[in-house]
Amino acid sequence: MAKTSKIAKAPKSFKSYALNKCLIGYGVVNGIINAAIFAGINAGAPDAMFGMHDLAFTGLLLGMLLFACVVPLTRMDLRKGVFSLPGAAGGAFPLVSSSYAVSILGVGALAAVVMTGAGALLSLALPAAGATVTGMMFLKGLVCALGGAVAGWFTISFVVRGQQKADEVAAAMASKTAGAAL
Repeated sequence: MAKTSKIAKAPKSFKSYALNKCLIGYGVVNGIINAAIFAGINAGAPDAMFGMHDLAFTGLLLGMLLFACVVPLTRMDLRKGVFSLPGAAGGAFPLVSSSYAVSILGVGALAAVVMTGAGALLSLALPAAGATVTGMMFLKGLVCALGGAVAGWFTISFVVRGQQKADEVAAAMASKTAGAAL
């Protein structure tokens, strides 16, 4: 019986990991899902429209649900060494609260604001007489893709900030322990 050896993969850079997850996993996938839901719900209503309040509510839910799902998955990827932590400075890390409750609400609110603003801007491209269900489906998909990508970035930033803080505490404790042993 031959032995098979596992070749350890080098971890992805944080930037590569985050861009892939945010643009594809949380952006495009959320856009497709929300566009399909809109199309399915409104298939029999050729003049179906949605308002900015719908985008705001969708953004709030999307951001909070994405946060709740992505935090444990990102922590698992970090433990498995799928990606390496970025340097301590820069990025969105200082903008994210270390509190889970504050962060989940903040990411939901951020997604709502981004999606409402993007929806308002993109709706300017719609014909003045109104859009078709297909046009509204594409609009909802694009806006949800953007909201999912932004919410994903801040969610991953929450996990990274928490890990960086934990590493700082561990280093400080190790330094004190080493100093006390001397």
